[in-house]
Order: sequence, then structure tokens, then C-alpha cells
Amino acid sequence: MGDFSPSERDAIRAVDPGIEGGPQAVGAANLHYAELIRQHGDQASDNIFPVSNAEWEQRSGTRIINATPLNVSGTMVVRTDHGLVPSPLMYGQVGWTVGDRPRRMALMVIEMIEDYKPYLGYLVPKIKPVLNEFRKQGLPVFFTNWARRPGDGLYGALDRANGYKGVSSGTNFQYTYKDGGLLPMNELMPTSEELRLGHFIKSIHLDKFADLDEHGNSKLSELVRSYGVDTLVLTGGWTDACIIATAMDAMDTKNLDVLLVSDAVGTATPNQQGILRTFSLMFGEQTSQELVQHLRKHEGDMSYLLPPAKPSGQLLARYSMGSGVEITSNTPWHILSGGALLAAVASALVGLACGVAVARRSQSERMEGSPCEDQSAFLHV
Repeated sequence: MGDFSPSERDAIRAVDPGIEGGPQAVGAANLHYAELIRQHGDQASDNIFPVSNAEWEQRSGTRIINATPLNVSGTMVVRTDHGLVPSPLMYGQVGWTVGDRPRRMALMVIEMIEDYKPYLGYLVPKIKPVLNEFRKQGLPVFFTNWARRPGDGLYGALDRANGYKGVSSGTNFQYTYKDGGLLPMNELMPTSEELRLGHFIKSIHLDKFADLDEHGNSKLSELVRSYGVDTLVLTGGWTDACIIATAMDAMDTKNLDVLLVSDAVGTATPNQQGILRTFSLMFGEQTSQELVQHLRKHEGDMSYLLPPAKPSGQLLARYSMGSGVEITSNTPWHILSGGALLAAVASALVGLACGVAVARRSQSERMEGSPCEDQSAFLHV
């Protein structure tokens, strides 16, 4: 009764866009997870482990009132000032690291618009170096704004949650009316090339995967899929709204690893650190400086960083848990072999690397131009 039948599982694999390696998958990674469990499931976990009472209090921001465990309906618990907590006290963080395999990354700059400069402008000095490095290396960058308007007839539950007061005082975060407020902040303006490629998404949802084109397709999903992205890097705001909604959907239904740039995401409420602690088991986390250093250190090294996927029809490769690289067509380029490449595909890799280098130079030259001068164009993109 509780498990899927084989036919039910096959049906789910055929239609669920989050299935790893499935035909509808948005994120490109396929690590053959069942084989990893068989090989390493008996090893001790290095990302979820018990900690001392003092360390647990420090990490959680919660105080232990009575550390003597008691049994409540089959669960051994201790009492804290935030209620009962299972014992032993555990700490968890996401089970992967940015450098544990080759990654094809895309950066998102979420809701860094003029309307929100009073609340999020302080993030610009942290986002800008990350943005510059992604552009320099020819890695895709996506932008979103917040294009909601009162009375637009869209998603009334979100309006009710935010409330209808506080517009004149500037405390209604959903509806603000700064001149040119829907445009990206000047310091983080998309380039004309990024606009041409559709990298700027006018958004009405907290979850940026929920914004649809005229055909009913997710705009962001189509971008992610077209570039063969497997790791989504999030910056901007709000941490307790758009960031977390997008991150959860990316991980839960889009087969994407999510990296939060901890000092480049923000919110106007006291929830920032609580949100980062709460989701440490689901999302990776690095500072902007750590991420830029990683990108610069491994630039051009396909053991760590992969270029954007080529359009359908190119010779591409995907992850193989064996000693070689599994070659296929219409599948994003991934290698999981510690940088070791099979001699059989060496010539193909060299040819692709040369093409990537040329493409990177071309893209870099285009992106080095000044941002779009006519900002009113954003209203019509």
C-alpha cells in the first residue's frame, strides 16, 4: 500500500521534471544515486552528525532547558526553550560541496531592482564581483524583477499575506512606486546581449520557476535546460520569500543543486540568519569572496567548471560513475572522473575546448560593453 508499483514508478519517470536523468529533467546532473548508495551507504555520514549540547545551542540559537532525554511516543527528546527536540542532538549541512564534481553553473540576480534599493542596495558590493566573474568566464546570468501591481488579479493569497496598508510609509514591501522602480539597479544592469537572450525575466511569483511564457512553459526552466545547468547560484532578495521559494523548487522539482551566496542574499526582516540555518541541510552556502576565488582558481579546468551547453545536436557527454565518460547526443557535458578523460574522446574534448575558448572570447567582448543605455527598453522586454 505504501510503495509505488513498478508501473507507477515508470509513469512518474516519464512525466516528472525533477527525475534525475529523466527525459523531462530541468537540471542536467545525473549521478546514478542508487549506485552511490550501494557503494557508500555503510560509511559514516560526514554531513549529518551529533554535536555537543553547547555546540548545538550555538548553531541553533536555541537554549536547552533539560538535557535528560525522555520518551514521547517513541521519540527520545530533550526540552528546549523552543519546544521538544529529538535526542541525540544533531547538526546537518548539505551533503555536497561546490568542488566535489564538475559543475555547470548559472547565476541568478533576484529582485535587485530600484524599488528595493532602500532594503537590498547594500548587497550590490557583494553581488557585483560574482556577476563580473560569471560574465568574464562566459557563464550564464539570469535576472528577475518584481512586476506585481495591486488589483492585477494575480495570486490574491500573496496579496492577502502581505497586506494592503503601508504603501505611503514604504513598509509595504510588495507594492512600492519608485520612479523606474521595476528596473534593475544601475550597478547590476543586464547587458544588451543578456537582454537579447531572454535572461531578464519579468516576474509575478516568489518562485522564479513559476513565471510562464505565452506557451505555458516556465521561462527559467527553459533557460536552465538550454544551458545544461546543474547548479543554480542565488543572489539578491528576499531571503525569506523569493530566494527560498526559488531554491526549494530548484532542488525539489528541477534536479538542481542550489548554492546560496550567504553575504549576497538579504531581506528587510530579522529572518536572514534563521533562514540560512534552517535550510543548511538542503542548500550549499559560500560567501561571495569564496565563490569568486573558486571560480578564478578553476577557470578553464573542466574537472571543476563546465562551459554552457551547446545547442541540441552537438556532441555532448554526461556523468558516468565508472572510469570513463558516457558519450551521448543532446545531453549536457558532464564529467565525473576527477578530471581524468578517456583517450577515446580526447580529440573530441580538444575540439570542444577550442570552440569554447573562441565562444568565451566572443561573449566576453560583447559583455564588456556598457549596459543598455535606454533603460525604458526593460519595460518592453
